[in-house]
Amino acid sequence: MRLSLVFSMLILLPLATGVHAWLFCRENLPVLTQEAVSRLKTAGVRNPIVEVRFFDVAISGEAPDPVARQQALAAIRRLVPLRLQPGADRLHVVASLKAKLEQNTLQISGWLPQGNEVTNVQRLLSELRPDLELRTEDLRTAPEVRWPEGIRPPLTAGNAMLKPILDILRVPAELHIIAKNDSFVLSGLLATAELKEELVATLAEIAGTRVVDPSALKASPHVLSAAFAKPALLAAFVRAFFNAPPPRSFDIKSDGIPHLEGIATRQMESAWLALLRPITGAAKVDARFTLVPSVYHFPGYQVQSKLSPDTLEPLREPLRSLALVFDAGSARIPPQEQTKLATLAPRLLAAGPALGLVIGAHPDPAGPERVEKDIGKARAEAVLSFLIDQGVPAADVSAVVFDPVPVGSPSAPSIPRSVELLIK
Repeated sequence: MRLSLVFSMLILLPLATGVHAWLFCRENLPVLTQEAVSRLKTAGVRNPIVEVRFFDVAISGEAPDPVARQQALAAIRRLVPLRLQPGADRLHVVASLKAKLEQNTLQISGWLPQGNEVTNVQRLLSELRPDLELRTEDLRTAPEVRWPEGIRPPLTAGNAMLKPILDILRVPAELHIIAKNDSFVLSGLLATAELKEELVATLAEIAGTRVVDPSALKASPHVLSAAFAKPALLAAFVRAFFNAPPPRSFDIKSDGIPHLEGIATRQMESAWLALLRPITGAAKVDARFTLVPSVYHFPGYQVQSKLSPDTLEPLREPLRSLALVFDAGSARIPPQEQTKLATLAPRLLAAGPALGLVIGAHPDPAGPERVEKDIGKARAEAVLSFLIDQGVPAADVSAVVFDPVPVGSPSAPSIPRSVELLIK
């Protein structure tokens, strides 16, 4: 009797265990599985999958970062009676990049797989926006980080992971050039290094002893293209504009409106605007020039005469104070002005042909331009003829008409319809 009871128990025990296991799986495992999924979601895991076999659990999904991954694993290990076996953890972190741009600082954060991609991202962004300070201390790597589907290293400017960052970094082109007495300073952003090199080379041709400083001018393929970025045409304008004495400046942005400042003659202004027209089209030019009658009137103009300073200095004051005034509409030298020239002639004769003179007539800005130019030329030639009659050598003497300057300008002649003598 007892032996048959023992045999019956041995037969029924596995059956009862199986029934109990079946009932546990039917009643409790779905609840435990749902709890495991809930804990993973609470930890920030995306697309969580939980597989439970009796008390063994396997999990997979995408954690936002390694910290969240560890929190998810800890939550599953606390879920009794389930057991997370080694190798059953298939949670991973998807590589991510975030950017925050504040003024001139670009802050990059996120997670990347282990390797050299942090260095690659630093290099790439520095090339695209060399004008920004790049901060990457919050861009980290970890072994559990994987690349998103379809992304393979190395990251490039055309990569989908970088596109949101690059979109906020695209900036309009701009160019600024300042000419000082001792240097040319370039700054701004250009789309190509070729244009930058062309401008630097152009200024180097006319720099002489002045320094060309392009350190603040950056070139990046991520700069938006600009209508003014025409290398040959822009270089031709820069050469002409900055070949004139300093100080002067040129600024232009993506709106295509050029801003010019400096000293100029009317002829220079016209020539520069003609060079700008193919570059900027119909854009209005913001020209803020201090107009002077000629290059000889530029502040700090250095005379080219070969005479020694000892010979030149005694002539400077008499010439500076000389203004030959003509009657309206007449090119005849008035008697009192002839007396002034006759008194000056011996000094000019003593200086000899190496002196170099410019006889310049100031047209009346209130009169018709063509008429004033013609009569101004006649007045200058009349003075030249008078000096030649006095014996002054004409080897290096020029008779010209200066550009008109509006009345009230700092460099306007004190008396219209006058002629002055300047040392070249």
